[in-house]
Amino acid sequence: MAEVSGIILAGGRSSRMGQDKASLVMDGATLLQRTVSALEAVADEVVIVRAPGQSLPLVQPRGSLVVVEDAVEGEGPLYGMGTGLHAASAPVAVVVGVDHPFLQPDLLRLLADRVRGGARWVLPIADGRPQPLCSAFARDALEVIRTHLAAGDRAPMAVAADLGMVRLREEEWRHADPEGWSFVDVDTPEDFAAALARRRG
Repeated sequence: MAEVSGIILAGGRSSRMGQDKASLVMDGATLLQRTVSALEAVADEVVIVRAPGQSLPLVQPRGSLVVVEDAVEGEGPLYGMGTGLHAASAPVAVVVGVDHPFLQPDLLRLLADRVRGGARWVLPIADGRPQPLCSAFARDALEVIRTHLAAGDRAPMAVAADLGMVRLREEEWRHADPEGWSFVDVDTPEDFAAALARRRG
């Protein structure tokens, strides 16, 4: 039985990037491979959530890897979170976007540990903003997410109150990720160029 599942949301439309973000290459590896490798440092299994019919680049997992599809395309991250939690087998799930190229295993481990401690959703706050695409859920959050999806909610923050969301303040996560690398995301070609420059720096 897996103790921690890692869920990668890879099914976004990538409209601002102009190409599939999962296939972008950094340091000789696709963003999808980088994300799988980061999650495997803390998770017993990795679940990739893709859009219907989406082609993904090949990855080389070290452990259990499951690929699932959203039933409907373009429904947003909350929908993908529900798809991933349904496929996950562990009681704790770390959920990340495929466009976070610098995920730090210590930060991911901290999130998982907080859920093990009894939280149902642990949400880091970075630069004053919540980071739902680098957070952790208890698997039993699935029923709450399904209820909100049925009501037409699509924004992750819609489930915050019902899950008793725990905010992880910067002073609580800085020791695990001093530079906040895990929260760097790449939505545009300019973002990706800046990330490459940051990596070289």
